[in-house]
Amino acid sequence: MATDTGTPQRATPAAPAPPPAGPATALLRARPVQAALLTVLLFAVVFGAYAAFGSLPTRTGLDLGLGAQLDRLYAWVVANRNASPLFLYGFNYLSVGLGSAVILIDQGLTLLTWPGVVVLGVFTAWRVAGWRVAAYVAVTFAVFGVLGLWEQAMTTLALITTSVLLALLAGIPLGIAAGRSQRFYRLIRPVLDFMQIMPAFAYLMPALLLFGIGNPSAAVVTTVYAIPPAVRITAMAIRNVDPGAVEATTSLGSTPWQLLTKVQLPLAKRTILLGVNQTIMLAMSMVVIASVIGAGGLGDAIYQALSKANVGQAMEAGLAIVLMAIALDRVTAAAGDGTRTPAIPERLRLPVLGAGVLAAAVAALAARLAGATAWPAGWELSIAGGVNWLNEALQDLVGDATKALAGATLNWVLDPLRAVLTDSPWWLVVIAAFVLGRLFGSWGTALTGGFAILACGLLGAWEFSMDTLSQVLVAALATVVIGFAVGILASRSDTFAALLRPLLDAMQTLPPFVYLIPAVALFGVGRIPALAAAVIYALPPVIRLVDDGIRGCSPSAVEAAVAQGSSRWQLLTKVQLPLARSSLLLAVNQGIMMVLAMVVIGALVGAGALGYGVVFGMAQNLLGLGLTSGLAIVGLGLFLDRVTQGAARQERTAHA
Repeated sequence: MATDTGTPQRATPAAPAPPPAGPATALLRARPVQAALLTVLLFAVVFGAYAAFGSLPTRTGLDLGLGAQLDRLYAWVVANRNASPLFLYGFNYLSVGLGSAVILIDQGLTLLTWPGVVVLGVFTAWRVAGWRVAAYVAVTFAVFGVLGLWEQAMTTLALITTSVLLALLAGIPLGIAAGRSQRFYRLIRPVLDFMQIMPAFAYLMPALLLFGIGNPSAAVVTTVYAIPPAVRITAMAIRNVDPGAVEATTSLGSTPWQLLTKVQLPLAKRTILLGVNQTIMLAMSMVVIASVIGAGGLGDAIYQALSKANVGQAMEAGLAIVLMAIALDRVTAAAGDGTRTPAIPERLRLPVLGAGVLAAAVAALAARLAGATAWPAGWELSIAGGVNWLNEALQDLVGDATKALAGATLNWVLDPLRAVLTDSPWWLVVIAAFVLGRLFGSWGTALTGGFAILACGLLGAWEFSMDTLSQVLVAALATVVIGFAVGILASRSDTFAALLRPLLDAMQTLPPFVYLIPAVALFGVGRIPALAAAVIYALPPVIRLVDDGIRGCSPSAVEAAVAQGSSRWQLLTKVQLPLARSSLLLAVNQGIMMVLAMVVIGALVGAGALGYGVVFGMAQNLLGLGLTSGLAIVGLGLFLDRVTQGAARQERTAHA
């Protein structure tokens, strides 16, 4: 009950409301109007330059000649690789060390013999993930041998092991530092963002320049490509440790080292192991692509088969890579989850581990005594002939339809769009990029997008860049349409979502290289199979994000709409899609970035453009062409990422 003190209380005056914006002010604040005014201003600048100098730069004049400078740099590196201290006491030592590490692990697997590898691999899978995963690992090893790909599989496994160990040695300490220091995390976050938007092909040329062709370059590229998830997930795991546990440990006088080793790392172990899983999967993707720079292994088997359009041989190596990727994913995911690990009493864990190692050693020794160190040739079986026969039969059945679809897409969609982009004045395309950045983001987004597109011309890769951009836009549109439709269906049917989930899980574990095989089987070589592979590769994250976004809508808003008599279509279009807009924009961003990565890889099957510049540059020792094409890929990735991220950020700000 309130008590009246008899003292009058003076009311606090309310803050004056801001004056309402007039029609002119409101109009000027509208983003489309700002973009239109900005376009007029930029056109005025361009034509002012035309009036002052009498002409505008052509696309040829836009080239700064960086490619020729890089060719001279490559010639200097080749001439001085064994004379310059930079290489004698730096990169050459590192190259020898990395190459030796890969060779050492590969020789260790060879020394263990195939029976020893199988026993050790199956035992490890059982100890970490249980009998089901162990049986799957045994089948995977059997497929390697039966298809005659045992040595290539062990080379790939050795390279992955080396790269993942290096990535974790660098990434986990950096992640711990980032998790314990917000300032350090803000410092390295832009670097991690930049690394994650770079398509895989963009990493190849710098490694080739510094380390040459072979396993050292492949190990460096794979390591660098796989580091970001190790850093990010470790940092997130450390930051998400229960603050109460941290405060209690600190209040008891623990040192920072004790706090880290006794509290933070044990509590963050499960999430850090998730980071290990993601690091392995990224390394698996990159080590296949690194076959272009001499990595060898299963990736090289696919690369050689695709270059000859031999679908059967490519399918054999692709099957082996798929099984290896799924096996590595299942084992490392189970290690992080911990629920499928066999329950063994603690007093028996060390004896069980010793028994497993002893069994592998006995199997290896028995194989050596029996002279069966290599997989028996009589146990090999090739399926290439059968696959090629099926491919020919499929072409007879649907070849006319796929040719008609490919021709229509090329003649009516892809070629006209490419002509518009490549034939338009460079400054007009740059202005369009600038305006799109302002419409979907901030002034910083506009400047970044405009400069990223301008950089493609300054690098001398304008035509290639516009060709790649046309392919990305077409494939991204198809990805968004199909992904949104399937995601919406999954969000409205639990049964369909449950049936779809294992398929999406399997698709997301596959290296991107593998998607080219069925695309080539259906469409042959060229730009169309690259686009088809890009669409399929990018669909899983788009479908998941759309499904999660719609399912995450406020139940009260959905119930209110249903109570007012909304139909299912009205509920979807008027309530669920608007509420899920942030997730939908993120789906568009992820789909576009994955399409870009796959379209570039499509150069291996005749897609041309920037990917062709990288591949041809590496094949012909043309560093200038390869590196400028790689940098232009980064420019396109930066433009596409910033514009789509800007739209998502704008949406989050509007709802904040």
